[in-house]
Amino acid sequence: MSPANASWSAAGRQGAAQAAPTPTQLPGQEQDEQGHDEMHLVAQGRPLTLLLVFLTFAVAALLRTILKETKIPILVLIFFIGIALGLVAHFPFELDFVRSIANIDPVLFLHLFTPAIIFTAAFEMDFYIFRKSFWQVLILAVPGFLMNCAFLAWLTYKVNKHNWSWDNSMLFGIILSTTDPVLSVASVKNIGLSKIVINLIKGESLFNDATTVIIFDMYRDLINKRHREVVKEIVIKLLLKFLGSAALGFLSSRVINYWLQHVFNDGIIEVVLSFTMAYIIFFFAEWFGMSGVISLCILGLLLDSVSFSPGVDLFLYRFWAMLTFLAHVMIYLIMGIVIAQKTLPFLSSRLIFYIITVYISVNVVRASVILILSPFLSRLGYGFNWRWGAVIVWSGMRGTFTLNMALVLSQEDHQQSAEITTSILLYSGTTSLFTLIINSTTVKKLVVTLGLCNITLPKRMAMHNAIQRIRQMEANAFSMLKLDRFLADANWAMAEEAITIEYPYKLDPEETSTLNQIIHCPECNTDITFERSPQQIADLMEEARLRLLTAQMASYRKQYCSGMLNRDAAQTLIGAAESYVDIKGKFMNIHEVKTYWESKGILVTIKKWLSDWVYNVKEEKSKPSRNKFLKLCHQIVFTDEFECMSIIVTFLNFFPISLNFVESVNTVYLQQLKLNNYYFLSLYIIEAILKAFAMGKAYLYHHWNQFELLIVVVGIIDVMLLNLFSSIGSPYEVLSTVTVFRTIRVLRILRLFKHMIPRIIDSLDKQINRQLTFRYDIAKGYVQGEEDIKCLIGQIAGHQKVFTEISQILEINKQDAMKELGLMQRDYPDIVTAVKTKQAVQTVLNTASESLQFMISGGIVDRNEGNELHKIILRKKKQLETLPSTIAPPTAEELLRNVIWLQNDKAHIEFIQKKAKILCYDYGDIICEESELPQGIYLIVSGMTKLHGSTPRYGVDKALYDRKYPSGLAYTDYLVTGAIIGELNCLTKQEMEYTVTCETAVQTCFISIDDLLEAFDKFLESPTLEYKIWMKIALDVAVKTFKENLPGQDWSYKMCVQLSNMYVLDVPNHTKCDIYDGSMDDVILVHGTVQDCQLLQHYAAPCILPKLCHQVQGTAPATKLLVIRSSEKTLKKSSGICSSICQFHPLAGRRQENVGKTAAQQMSSLLPKDPSETAECLFGMEVEHMNIVFGTSEIKEE
Repeated sequence: MSPANASWSAAGRQGAAQAAPTPTQLPGQEQDEQGHDEMHLVAQGRPLTLLLVFLTFAVAALLRTILKETKIPILVLIFFIGIALGLVAHFPFELDFVRSIANIDPVLFLHLFTPAIIFTAAFEMDFYIFRKSFWQVLILAVPGFLMNCAFLAWLTYKVNKHNWSWDNSMLFGIILSTTDPVLSVASVKNIGLSKIVINLIKGESLFNDATTVIIFDMYRDLINKRHREVVKEIVIKLLLKFLGSAALGFLSSRVINYWLQHVFNDGIIEVVLSFTMAYIIFFFAEWFGMSGVISLCILGLLLDSVSFSPGVDLFLYRFWAMLTFLAHVMIYLIMGIVIAQKTLPFLSSRLIFYIITVYISVNVVRASVILILSPFLSRLGYGFNWRWGAVIVWSGMRGTFTLNMALVLSQEDHQQSAEITTSILLYSGTTSLFTLIINSTTVKKLVVTLGLCNITLPKRMAMHNAIQRIRQMEANAFSMLKLDRFLADANWAMAEEAITIEYPYKLDPEETSTLNQIIHCPECNTDITFERSPQQIADLMEEARLRLLTAQMASYRKQYCSGMLNRDAAQTLIGAAESYVDIKGKFMNIHEVKTYWESKGILVTIKKWLSDWVYNVKEEKSKPSRNKFLKLCHQIVFTDEFECMSIIVTFLNFFPISLNFVESVNTVYLQQLKLNNYYFLSLYIIEAILKAFAMGKAYLYHHWNQFELLIVVVGIIDVMLLNLFSSIGSPYEVLSTVTVFRTIRVLRILRLFKHMIPRIIDSLDKQINRQLTFRYDIAKGYVQGEEDIKCLIGQIAGHQKVFTEISQILEINKQDAMKELGLMQRDYPDIVTAVKTKQAVQTVLNTASESLQFMISGGIVDRNEGNELHKIILRKKKQLETLPSTIAPPTAEELLRNVIWLQNDKAHIEFIQKKAKILCYDYGDIICEESELPQGIYLIVSGMTKLHGSTPRYGVDKALYDRKYPSGLAYTDYLVTGAIIGELNCLTKQEMEYTVTCETAVQTCFISIDDLLEAFDKFLESPTLEYKIWMKIALDVAVKTFKENLPGQDWSYKMCVQLSNMYVLDVPNHTKCDIYDGSMDDVILVHGTVQDCQLLQHYAAPCILPKLCHQVQGTAPATKLLVIRSSEKTLKKSSGICSSICQFHPLAGRRQENVGKTAAQQMSSLLPKDPSETAECLFGMEVEHMNIVFGTSEIKEE
């Protein structure tokens, strides 16, 4: 047991010894005797050290609660509590457990607290910012640290009145030159300071600490003369400390990432894994002579929130923040006790002056070093300026490593006097305390004074717009709450006063007028905005760009959490977006994102080369000759047994070839090895002759046959030369020639690779498929991110010019990405089909999971039963990993059957299949042109098409649409397999609004408009085929409209929930229609235009009609509304599941037989008792809801 462990447990053992009976006493006898002496109401020999630890934690939590809004550092108070405990234990009371804490082992101190602090700081760092500023960090952490040490040591050696030696002065300089990576940024990370500066401070502290530990240990070894070969041992140590530690951190990150990929949605395991591995890696690195600090730095940098399962990252950050806080609390408590216990005999009045001098010297020296290095720093990374330097100097807090190294010196057995080591301990502890009291409380003021967190005009405008939006939402909420009968008598004046949100930034009159540069024109009754200067426009553009990058990263994280992006793709996209932050004016585009996967194309080249060497008995089999002998040779050669014998012979030949290189064996058994070589060469010759007779001229056309023939020829030459030279003597040159040919025999072993190549190619195929999947995931995630942030431009832009320019940039980027997706689908259809299949399954499982959570939270499903269902859903999600990486793309018939308005309706499918035609187009062909009448519907079977022309107007007059949606960018889109062209135009019989051009060879399934109209007339049962096509178009338009008008909400899931309560309502021209009559939740205008009959307000598709509008009149030839009925009203008015359809389009046949059943009865009859079957049924019901809306469900009779 170490001294520290012994000292920590001494008090406990002492108390236990006092309570333990002697061997000669019986337990009962001892209790009787002690009971006569005195009664102990309080138990003796308890672990008071453990009690002190948790009491300290409780006090720290109390102080954090009380002092949260003040600038008083909690650790300073904890330090003084430690001082008080140390003094109490020194004078009035004999507190053995306090003295045991004062004698804590420095190695235990290091291993107990350091991993939590180092890993937390590294894990929170931005890897991409660190990568660019790496050389700046390295200069500050190595040359900067060494200069700091030297200057402080020289200053101490020259000025110090204690007459310290140079070695003591140097150790003192090393101790005071290190900074704490967590405390240094704690005061500046949440005040608006640039991430670049924060990462620079944190990175310098992390690698500064690593350098400190290495230099401190090596210098102590030099002082104590522990090196025998100084230079050699120092070089080996440096290699281990830097390169070995970095390699260990990198390999550990790979192992942990691999482990995390096989942990599915278990947050406890992932958090425990991160915690235990951080301590284990630190321990092993230190054990094997490496640097645990560097290993943990590399590990923390290479792990990020996306490395863990979705939803775990927030808990993980809080867990490590808690560990770091508790570690610092214990560090400062222990140091307070240590200083009070060990420095009390050496205290004097002059020490106050010395302490202040040391504190000033530390800051002056650090400032001098930064000043000297600034010319180099300004030419690297993100640049450097004096304001950054001032913040870096003043934020250098002395903490964990300063105290640990001072503790090491104070407890080390050496020849120096105790007064010197105690002084070093005292100066180190008080310097750390002063940086907390002075630097940490004033660094925020310094940052503000230097203007490093000034709120620019674009940020103020963004805040101003956000507050206006919040106030508008509050006003709307108040309006709705006043309709609530339970809140009718609330004090609304007091409520409005209580929720008033003030503008957080203080503004002068000039700034206020800048934010509100709007005047009202009384003539036209409109608001007119003053034109801003070009510089203001540029500033707004840059601020909008940064906010859009943040929104993109949020979109990628959301896609990862929903399972739409795999871990590697999410990390790549988030990292790419972060790398654009510092490139002013640069938007993320697919052409530069492509560089992340293009570097991995070498595997395809290797596979192609290996494919030329593939040899397969069955595939290589040729037509046998009529000659009986040649036919027999053919039958022998092209059998699996012949190939197996060839492999066995090659494998057996390996051993004598190996013995030829063993000199002792070769000398003794030379004749036997020679005969062995003749034997195997004869077998190779026989094999070559048989293959030549069997294959004829084709024998020389195969690479492996050529290689085997080369082996035979070289073997014959080898035998001839060996026999020839042995007869004429053995000069040195002759022996050298024979040795060369003997070495060439090793090539025979390569024959074994003939049968390994197919397996190697299979492995390469899997890896290539992963890379192609990764490539498609990146492109698909990028497109989804562009669509997500497109809805936010209006809230971010702040000016019409900025809005227009950003919209054009994002639209072009999206088009390029869509084209890239189409080209990938053309080149790798089986891989893209597999990815799409997995994403479809993932989406349905997510919907099932959200539905289950809703039912559990609402009390519909018991929590225990819900947990069982949740486990089944998770098992289904995990099984996605077992799906094949390639799936054959669907045929034209399969695509036709999967069209949503034909799904499961055999009569419709059979009719359309008879009428459909397969049309093929070449690259550049035009399928249909703008302004021509629709010829029919085109279902793309394979290839990619480009749509370009006018933006789809959804039945709105062109002049009205151009006024409502002015855009200088031409409409462009790309469609691939499964997409349908011309649906809406065939329904409305309007001219095509865009031209469709083939970007690749394209195959389509064509349904003419005459055949489509014939189908409309033939299938009149409700819901009609025409109605189902309108429903499909309406749903597509509604989802897009919801996302654009109400971003940030999962409308796909909400539409799934409400799918059975939706229907399409036709509003003929000049016809009035009542809406929002109490049975409707939402009404979306998906085609045409309407006018509010009361307010005479015009609305054009696509838009969500306001709920204050209760009656509209159609003002277009074809006007369609998508109505989302209220669930409660639906249940009251109808007892059938498909009531929303039945009311307006009554179903015939078997579906009407279910009207008598209630929804609950149908649900209970459909759900089996087995939970696993229930989960399967839930998944099926999601699909059934879709079928009900489109009228394709077939409910069987009981």
